[in-house]
Amino acid sequence: MEEQGRTSWQIGIDQPENLVIGLFVRDVAGLKTRHTWLPHCAPGIARDNGEGSEEAAHQWDLWWDSSLSTTWNRTDQSQDPLAGMRWLPPDFESLQSAPALREIVARHFDNARQWAVDRQRDHIELMIGTPDPRPFHYGRHGRGLEETRLVAGLERDLGRRAQPFQLRITVIPVIGKELWRLDPHHVLLTDELLRDSAEYRARITPIVRALL
Repeated sequence: MEEQGRTSWQIGIDQPENLVIGLFVRDVAGLKTRHTWLPHCAPGIARDNGEGSEEAAHQWDLWWDSSLSTTWNRTDQSQDPLAGMRWLPPDFESLQSAPALREIVARHFDNARQWAVDRQRDHIELMIGTPDPRPFHYGRHGRGLEETRLVAGLERDLGRRAQPFQLRITVIPVIGKELWRLDPHHVLLTDELLRDSAEYRARITPIVRALL
């Protein structure tokens, strides 16, 4: 979902389905990846019997790094076969170079995709709200143009218009109110943080201010 101000700046907020599915797979298989900074999924995922192999965890790490980078760069042109590729049944061809991970994905994909659909519904309701089907009743409002209001407030403080900039906000459904600055124009944050308007504003404001 995009939010844009007078064509001079752009803030994009998205919860990519491939990342959500990947997080489900990590948790359901109990993969011990090197990304120990990544919290567990929220809502929590019941682990399947056993624990994923070290090889599968390593392959998941490679996939995560490539997919997160591709999410920002908006390209699937990388020479890395894992980069940014969605897992497509029944053959999951993008995982040919990662057979241990491919086996886990094939086993859990249907449940992972349904979980991702549910999380996307939650995300859309947060962003735009939900209508009330009853006549003359209002549904729940979404968070509205919060980023537009934030930039407008910073412009007033600075006494000038914002210079052109882009910021991409990638949201993931994991535990806690966390934000990771991947680079000056890309942040990764938790759904729980996005839902806490005051805390979100406190954490995102200095990042936006640095781009103005």
